[in-house]
Amino acid sequence: MAALRIQPQTQMQMQTRGMKVRSSVKKMCDGCKSVRRKKGKYVYIICSKNPKHKQR
Repeated sequence: MAALRIQPQTQMQMQTRGMKVRSSVKKMCDGCKSVRRKKGKYVYIICSKNPKHKQR
């Protein structure tokens, strides 16, 4: 029976959100900023007002 027991996820794993992956990233609000990485090859959007707006 011990092998069938499911381990609960930690609180940290459930709250972590990733970025939205899109072919065309756009600013969604006033708090959004565009960030260029890898010599301008990648453009990311980060947001200080709403973390759900993160995109890559």
